Amino acid sequence: MKHLKLCSILFVLGCVISLSAQRYEKEKRYNETETIKKELSFLTSSPDNIVVIDNVYGSIDVEGYNGSTIQVEVVKTVAADTKEDLQQGMREIGVKSAKKEDAVYVYMDSPYSKFDLETGGFEHHEFHFGSRRSYKHRKRRMYRYRLDFKVKVPKNASIDVKAVNRGNITVKDVQGKLLIVHNINGAITMTNVAGQTDVNALNKDINITYAKNPTKESWYKSLNGDINVKFKKDLDASISYKTMNGGFYTNFDVERTVPKINKVKESRRNKTKYKINSNRHFKIGNGDVHLHFDQLNGDAFVKK
Repeated sequence: MKHLKLCSILFVLGCVISLSAQRYEKEKRYNETETIKKELSFLTSSPDNIVVIDNVYGSIDVEGYNGSTIQVEVVKTVAADTKEDLQQGMREIGVKSAKKEDAVYVYMDSPYSKFDLETGGFEHHEFHFGSRRSYKHRKRRMYRYRLDFKVKVPKNASIDVKAVNRGNITVKDVQGKLLIVHNINGAITMTNVAGQTDVNALNKDINITYAKNPTKESWYKSLNGDINVKFKKDLDASISYKTMNGGFYTNFDVERTVPKINKVKESRRNKTKYKINSNRHFKIGNGDVHLHFDQLNGDAFVKK
């Protein structure tokens, strides 16, 4: 009886959440779009050049090409129930850029966002409830918005790309030193890429096809999605794999290896302890490059 009552409560809660989502997603009365274009260049040409892109609502598509400039095209979409709210959204939401040393930054601009050129850090605090006073007097945003980025970067530049809601990230033909790609609620697809890799898709799948295998330590993380990576046939990698409910699959020949053992010294009793890494470990080829796979509910597929 208690179980039946709990199921009923969960069913009602699910209906409430579904109805709330439908109300949030319903069409606004007024919509307006604007295309923002920028052409940027690095302060100096360097092997360490990196393009950093930060977005909160919307997608990011990055393509490498043989040019030397960064070509940015962003479609801004704002929706509201009144013309006044629509115009406010069109005024408040935008795209800004900045440069420092080897880096070019392109980021969403809004009353809720903050960019620090000194550190290169981007923050968005629209839903910050740390201060009751500031929240009490803050006027609620009455419009919806999204920014969809299409960015062409020099093929050999590094990238650091981050998105949060309502959009996927795609990367094509980028072969720089470093590939950092993080997405919270969207998928990540990378095609014909190369470089040291750090990818994290919290709730969706990751799909990567390499033009050249990574030569430096790389990380692949997803909480609730699958990770599919296609390497070149000459892969030499040591792989550590951590999961709770998923599996690891590969068509490479693998050799099971012993876990890493870290030496931990106790100062009080002057004794030494050894901590054994609980991840599963495999070796492909010579095992030259360490690749980390970290998941909770998804499967990992390593293919050639």
